[in-house]
Amino acid sequence: MNEQISTAVSRQLSHIQIHHSEYKQEEDLKYFIPKGSQVITNLRQLPDAKAVSGRIRVNAMASTAHGSAGVTLFGIDPEDEAAVTGLSNHLSEGKYFDTGKRNMVIIGKKLKEKLQVTTGQKVVFTFQNSSDELTAAALRVAAVYSGNNSVVEETIVYVPANELATVAGISTTNVHEIAVLLSGNDQLETAAASIRKNYPALQVETWKQLSPELRLVIDSFNEYMTIIMGLILMALVFGIINTMLMAVLERQHELGVLMAVGMNRSKVFFMIVFETMLMTLAACAIGLPASWATIAYFGKHGIDLSNWSQGLAQYGIRTMVYPALELQYFIKIGAMSIASSMLAAIYPARKSLQLKPVEAIRKI
Repeated sequence: MNEQISTAVSRQLSHIQIHHSEYKQEEDLKYFIPKGSQVITNLRQLPDAKAVSGRIRVNAMASTAHGSAGVTLFGIDPEDEAAVTGLSNHLSEGKYFDTGKRNMVIIGKKLKEKLQVTTGQKVVFTFQNSSDELTAAALRVAAVYSGNNSVVEETIVYVPANELATVAGISTTNVHEIAVLLSGNDQLETAAASIRKNYPALQVETWKQLSPELRLVIDSFNEYMTIIMGLILMALVFGIINTMLMAVLERQHELGVLMAVGMNRSKVFFMIVFETMLMTLAACAIGLPASWATIAYFGKHGIDLSNWSQGLAQYGIRTMVYPALELQYFIKIGAMSIASSMLAAIYPARKSLQLKPVEAIRKI
């Protein structure tokens, strides 16, 4: 879950996106953010803002001699975009935008495979300009990025904003989208509320609103964890019943002697329950720290899932996963284990009460 959030926020959505109130409905070039440059400057002053990037967005058709694909051209400021999405750090081949070269483009790994191009070759992008006229631009592939998300890699293309604006016939100061990366996810709602208050005419959305399917996964996480733990603890209950029942049956002679010398049945009952509790507490004392140490180790060094990279990419999960588990789950598991052991101890304890001292003493 954390990897999905981290990948979606850092490489695709950012924490907050801002658009013209009508842009998301039609995605028309004319729906710019009013005074976008000033808005970007103001957003950088937010105490929780780590980086801000303004983007021009143009829907286009990318074509080569080997194929074509529908894409979205992102006109970006290379430095700002690198700060928000870390684009410059996710290149699988080629180099980031060189200020000395023009008409360069960065495409995703999946799009590269679909169009069968390599760095240095040209791709023709066809789209409607600001005058609703069909125009085309031949851009050379400067680099290929790996986004750990096959949909993003196939549909998002990055171009310097000044070059895209010139071809599209729009001002270089105009932006369709502003992406805001915060210092942490804890400040998400506070920062979004502040931006909405300052810019009520704009559409301000958090990553939870931009990706409802990811939000559903996160909101359901606690329920999933409870169900999984319940199934595991159900197996634990039967394991404890089996262990304690065998302990009772194997010690019929000892229990018979205890009853014969005057131990009442209630004490025998609580002795079995207490023994079960001690066994469970000992297991928790060993198991919970061991699981914490294991999670802490792999949380630092990661688990390499590169053998399943293609399947994980469809869900936006990186091939190196760093597990984490909050303290509340250790407490919950410990409490549920103790409760389960008490429940499981009832049947073996009741079974011990059915023993008849005279017959039990004769057992070997």
